Amino acid sequence: MATFRINYASQCLKRYHNLNVILPVEDSMMMDVFASSRDLKKKKFKTLYLLHGFSGNQNDWMTGTRIQELADYYGIAVVMPAGDNSFYVDGPSAGTNYGEMIGKEIVEFTRNVFPLSRKREETFIGGLSMGGFGALRNGTYYYNTFSKIVCLSTAFVVDEVADMKENEEGAVGDYYLYRHIFGDLTKLRDSDKDPFWCVRRALKAKKMPELYIAIGSEDMLIEANHKAKEVLTQMGVDFHYHENPGIHNWNFWSTEIEPAIKWLLNMEEEKKNYLC
Repeated sequence: MATFRINYASQCLKRYHNLNVILPVEDSMMMDVFASSRDLKKKKFKTLYLLHGFSGNQNDWMTGTRIQELADYYGIAVVMPAGDNSFYVDGPSAGTNYGEMIGKEIVEFTRNVFPLSRKREETFIGGLSMGGFGALRNGTYYYNTFSKIVCLSTAFVVDEVADMKENEEGAVGDYYLYRHIFGDLTKLRDSDKDPFWCVRRALKAKKMPELYIAIGSEDMLIEANHKAKEVLTQMGVDFHYHENPGIHNWNFWSTEIEPAIKWLLNMEEEKKNYLC
């Protein structure tokens, strides 16, 4: 296994930006992997772009879970970008296009630098809480890039945010924060910042990625996830839904990320859990 901590010049954010990359190779093999273009063509890793939650950063998954060991055990590359508190949507007026950064720029950058697969069927996106929102939004908006989406304890905030008035607070943030992120909140529904609008767009194109949703039964976002489940079902989306005991914390996410990875790789019944 090799871990890279990267600071790169982001055109989407107009500044330098941080991300971590895990490659499931033995450290002793790194020079061989990068020795020549022939070696790069020889091994291309399936890749999970994994997003952190609100108030987090690119290190969260590495400190809160055993994602490094899991990447190595299951043979999957993991890319973890910093998303700040953006909900991973574009904010052109502020010069911060986090959606394009996640769905296009980082994918192109990491594929050019590392031996990652360019196949849609081997490229995935996932995240927790705010990162689950970003994974669903960008996984469906960039449906030609991603084939599978993992949403853990997702902050399905569109309905709450769209109806919010000044000085009100929601489960994650207040009116002023959301206005900064999403712009005019009255125009959020059915916009390209609305994950469900993006789902409908992917369905219309007949390119809807496969979807995996997991939520703790005592999570503060459980009602929003129940509603999202109903909406997705009404839209005709075929998805995997798991509701297990747990709250909105790293104990739940560190437990749920392994079965999610196994689902991504179609090996639910093929490989014993690493953490058991």
